[in-house]
Amino acid sequence: MGRPVEEKRLRKRKWKRRGKRIAHCLSPLWCPLPNQHPDPFQVAAEVRQHAENLGLKVQTCEISEPEDLDVCLSEMRSLLQRLSSADKVIVNYTGGTKAMSAAIVHAALTTSFAGELELHYVGGSVRDKNGRVIREAMEIRRAAQTATQERMERILELMKEHRYELAAYLAEGLPEQGRSWFLKSASKALLLWDNFAYEEAATILRGLNQQAQILVDDPKLGRLAETVRRLVSEVITRILETVKAFRKWEIGDQVSISLEGVQLLCADILENASRHLQRREWNEAVLRSYRALEAAVQGALALSGINPWRFELNKLSEEQQQKVRMLLGCTPKELTLYSGILTLQAVGGVQIGDGEQKWLQDVQQTRNRSILEHGYRACGQADAERVFNYANEIAGWVLGSDLKPLREKVRLQV
Repeated sequence: MGRPVEEKRLRKRKWKRRGKRIAHCLSPLWCPLPNQHPDPFQVAAEVRQHAENLGLKVQTCEISEPEDLDVCLSEMRSLLQRLSSADKVIVNYTGGTKAMSAAIVHAALTTSFAGELELHYVGGSVRDKNGRVIREAMEIRRAAQTATQERMERILELMKEHRYELAAYLAEGLPEQGRSWFLKSASKALLLWDNFAYEEAATILRGLNQQAQILVDDPKLGRLAETVRRLVSEVITRILETVKAFRKWEIGDQVSISLEGVQLLCADILENASRHLQRREWNEAVLRSYRALEAAVQGALALSGINPWRFELNKLSEEQQQKVRMLLGCTPKELTLYSGILTLQAVGGVQIGDGEQKWLQDVQQTRNRSILEHGYRACGQADAERVFNYANEIAGWVLGSDLKPLREKVRLQV
């Protein structure tokens, strides 16, 4: 591809008839006789004819100023850009002027290729009396690290730090083919997932699932591919069903809802809070911890046949109504986190102890006094970690299950 055949390298040189060697190549298409210094244009024509006889497609290129680095770089970039969609590009920078070699290497490393790049240099330890490597000792030394690969590694690092917005932004420059397309799409999907845009994320993740099956053993993309596969096969359907069911409950349509779906949703919101903790975004971590606990209470109420968004006291038994009035002191139209837990306690869903009561009050007060809610405090690390731990424990207690194993199931690992 980049300088794929011998005559492309020949054509790029500006021959000066000063004993300049035609080329170094393990198996050149055309070799001059010793001490011959043929016209490069004639050589290029003969090599092209020879290649065509072998069924090879050849394109010759000429550089107007082969000793001008700016000119060489401009023309090399233009040439390699035309090859950017190829599955594999091989750039041999052995011959030519120093400016040409420097330009082709720099252009290759800064071009976004959809496929692989290999940089080749033909050298050897055995040389003739003129300092040139003899053919029998020639060997190709390979190296490959493209701008695309470097960008992909940086994106993966950002995703490991759960900085999906930056990762998705950086991924916009990736080619839309192969492994780079998978990473580009996955970074966008996880950004959407991290922002609770479950439906949009699910569409992308399901579209990636087939390729994820292939990439699970990839040394760099394997864990991300496994995350995609796990979310698609074990998580997405349950969470989407639960979110859609909750939306119907909000408008009074009390459809069936599953305990596993509620548990998975709460586990995912807790994982979201955990990611904000890792990003040192304390206020956001507090709000998401609170939201996870609130979702657990809403789910437990719905599973008990009580609509927290359209609370109807008269649908409870006389005994339960009396307990609710005693605990709440009034009949709210909508149940909040605290009134929801008290209602669950009244109908026998949970029994709250003194310890859990203090934890719950701490979660509520820290959230309410946050500058993002009703107060003017900026939550600190200690606040965020404490509220997260309390929310994790109380949510599991409300739903009757340890949520830690489910948090591992929904974890976004890269």
